[in-house]
Amino acid sequence: MLFDFWKALPYQQCVHPKDREVLAKHSGIFELGIPPGHVSGRLKTAPVVACYLNPGFEEADRVYFSRETERRLLFEQINGESDFPLWFERWRKWFLQRVRFGQMTDAQLASTVAIFNVCAYASKNANQLKPSIVKNLPSSKIARRYLHEVLIPQAQRRERFVVIARGCWAWQVDRSIESDNIRFAPNPTGGHFGPEIRDVISKWLESRSTAET
Repeated sequence: MLFDFWKALPYQQCVHPKDREVLAKHSGIFELGIPPGHVSGRLKTAPVVACYLNPGFEEADRVYFSRETERRLLFEQINGESDFPLWFERWRKWFLQRVRFGQMTDAQLASTVAIFNVCAYASKNANQLKPSIVKNLPSSKIARRYLHEVLIPQAQRRERFVVIARGCWAWQVDRSIESDNIRFAPNPTGGHFGPEIRDVISKWLESRSTAET
């Protein structure tokens, strides 16, 4: 589903062929010269998945995106098998502030929590990401399917922990799905987990670890 979709992305291309028609109607909103960012972290296996709207972008980021090594590593993120890229300093600060919990090191968090964006394309202003764009982008449709058909059922079975941190309207979810392992961030503007969610995740991971030993 999700990962098969992104296998069709031509080598080193930043826009999926099926997304081009929709994106052409909304020029100027996205930075389309950087690797798509649906996935940051081990989405295939990470016990905790935090769902957001889309990657942010600042002019200073161009330095990272212009380097071949960094670009290659960011393209690898699409496979959902690599730790969150803590080497990207701005993303590191953003990530750790929002998802830190328990006594985990930064490296442990990078392999434990995956970021999943409903829109793969970065923008300077997320407020420009209109419902019509997210509704019609083929890659966003695939992302929603993966959340609804894979991640939510896994969380309902307590196999994963899903935090809807931002963009519930874009993910097409509401609090009716909330359960032990599906939570909504208390501050959807900033997308921070907050103390209650952090505590619940820590206890769930501890109980899971105890059950496996």
